[in-house]
Amino acid sequence: MSIKNQQYYFPVFLFSLTAYFSSVFSCFPSCAQQTIFNVPSADVAQRREIFLQHESQFKPYPNDEFWLGTHYGTLGVGFNTEIDTTLFNVSNPSSNNIALGVGFKSAIPILAKEFPQEEIKLTVGEMIPISLEGQGVGNWTYSHASFRIPKLKTRITAGASYGTKQIFGRNAVSFIGGLEQPITKKISFITDYYSGTHALGYFIPGLSYSPNPDLGFFFGYQIPNSRGSGPPGFVFEVAKHIRF
Repeated sequence: MSIKNQQYYFPVFLFSLTAYFSSVFSCFPSCAQQTIFNVPSADVAQRREIFLQHESQFKPYPNDEFWLGTHYGTLGVGFNTEIDTTLFNVSNPSSNNIALGVGFKSAIPILAKEFPQEEIKLTVGEMIPISLEGQGVGNWTYSHASFRIPKLKTRITAGASYGTKQIFGRNAVSFIGGLEQPITKKISFITDYYSGTHALGYFIPGLSYSPNPDLGFFFGYQIPNSRGSGPPGFVFEVAKHIRF
């Protein structure tokens, strides 16, 4: 199957895996994180909490190797809101598009008293990326809705994103979606998706592992929507919560 055709199988693959994991495994709450992989999650840092995360996208094979890193820092300020800083597009070979972003994310609970197990949320976020390589100031705006399936604890996320070249390589409007399915108390199946052929145009399935509530590791494989999105490769993230 070609990469071009793989993008059309995303919904079937996503929900088939959900059904499989839901029927086979017992489910537990998953660890909070800044992003699922690339799609912002419905989690926010709590007040007086710092959240740090590093992401590496890479391929180690000779003559086809690459590495791209993204570095996140978050401060919880209360009111279901965090302040975010992100260093984008540090890579080898060089992306020539390194940017420092400053912004916020808010995850607003909806009908929390009426449907506490569903964890219905509306998430909105804004990031202002400032190019460190002379490409000016851009914008990234996103919003999505999310909810959990009771008892199964499956969280489903869907929404939209608009971002400029400082992050995406070009101006891009995308559908964004994600799924988080706890398998055990420490391990979850996670996956997310950006539509389009920009630099974040990937479907990424993988696993998260949280040995304790303050530490998380995430492992995945990115499948580009087309050759214009970038290369396929592995994804690794490590995240740390610091409370003060």
